[in-house]
Amino acid sequence: MSEENFLISISKSKSAANRAAKSLTLSQLEKAIANLSAAVKSVKSRESVKEQKKKALAIKKLQALMATAGISPEDMGLATGTKTKGKAKRKASSAKGKKRGAVPPKYQVTVEGKTTQWTGRGRMPVVFREFVDNGGSLAQCLIPDAA
Repeated sequence: MSEENFLISISKSKSAANRAAKSLTLSQLEKAIANLSAAVKSVKSRESVKEQKKKALAIKKLQALMATAGISPEDMGLATGTKTKGKAKRKASSAKGKKRGAVPPKYQVTVEGKTTQWTGRGRMPVVFREFVDNGGSLAQCLIPDAA
């Protein structure tokens, strides 16, 4: 089995790695791990450089395309060195997942000596529903300061 196939087989399976480890001493295994770790760092470094070059090439292509179309970064709101505010605005205006502040009660009714307040949002509490069903109106329940 070639070295490449050997590495591929132990990378795919723990049992293959265990079989290979049985034929090595502890110090040999530790050296192999150290060498593989160094190889991983080297590959990551090369890939990082490759990605940076790829990005730089894409930027050059975009700049050339913009130049041929007569478009400047300022025309697109992409002035170099400045950040666009579009994403920040969207985040700030989005109310999804954010709790709103407490709302003061708008209605109040007293039944049998017990006072119940309601903001007017959400489902109508039973106390208010019964009050309205018995001939009352929500206008009668308005809290003077909350109107």
